[in-house]
Formats: sequence, C-alpha cells, structure tokens
Amino acid sequence: MKRIALLGLVCFALSGCGDDGGGKVTNEFLVGKWECKLDGYRSKMKNGKFTDYVSDGFNIIRKKEFKIENNKLYSISKTEMDGLSFWESNDWDESDITITHTGQTVEKKENNLIEKSTNSLIKKSHDTYLMIEEYIKTPNEQYDSEDDIEALRIKTEAFCTRIK
Repeated sequence: MKRIALLGLVCFALSGCGDDGGGKVTNEFLVGKWECKLDGYRSKMKNGKFTDYVSDGFNIIRKKEFKIENNKLYSISKTEMDGLSFWESNDWDESDITITHTGQTVEKKENNLIEKSTNSLIKKSHDTYLMIEEYIKTPNEQYDSEDDIEALRIKTEAFCTRIK
C-alpha cells in the first residue's frame, strides 16, 4: 500500500514537468508564424447587470508572424473574415503585446464614462496560446442622463496555433 501511495506521489510530481502550457508567453515564444481563430462576444446592461455574452457570429482567422530584431519584437498580420482577406499591415511593426497583455485591468474615468480593459496572453502548450481582450464601458455615478452612454461589455478570444 505504501508503494502504491509513493508511486502515485511520484507520478503526480512528475506530471507537472512537461511543456504543456502554464508558462509565460514571451517574445521568444512568439517568434514564428501563427494562425489565430477569433471569437467575439458582446453583452449589454439590463436591469443594472450585464447579460451573458452573446457571440458576434463572425468567422475571423488572423495569420500573424513575429520576429525579433535588435532585441525588439516585430509582427505582420493578415486577417480573413467570412472569406475576405486583408492585410492589417504591409510592413513589420514593432509589437508590445507581451507588455500590454499582462492580465491586469486598466481603468480610465473621463467625464461620465468609466472604461475598463483587461488583456491577457495564456500559453496553452509549446505550439498554442490564448489571447483574451475584454473591454467594459459604463456610465459613472455622476452620469447625466442627457448623455447617451450605453453600458456594454465586449470580449475577444483568439486561440492561436503555431504554423509549421
């Protein structure tokens, strides 16, 4: 019985040693070509609470490539939406995605508006990652009903797979 318990404990300890995810998305990890499937969701305020997210229903695929030059991350991307393709950038642009997508919420208050955004990168495996961007807009407590501010919540999830 002790051997079985010891074997179970060793197996449990070793199961976390692979590169199956959970690590940090770094600039070096991103280098290469990726295909990302984007899903967008919206939610509106109803009776003082946000409703459940509803899918936007768009079929969006973004092909993105990253490279490092002079210790800086650069990217170029092409997006396909419902069968139509367009380049977001024809040139390599410097990317700060690993700096801006830390999972921290940034709040900004202006006039009658409160905006919150949370952007995250989650490494799923050595060949996949998940990017989540959430934006929430609400009127603040000093809301003037003459201003037409609609509370809303938008979320985009991109599941990205390395292209070999």
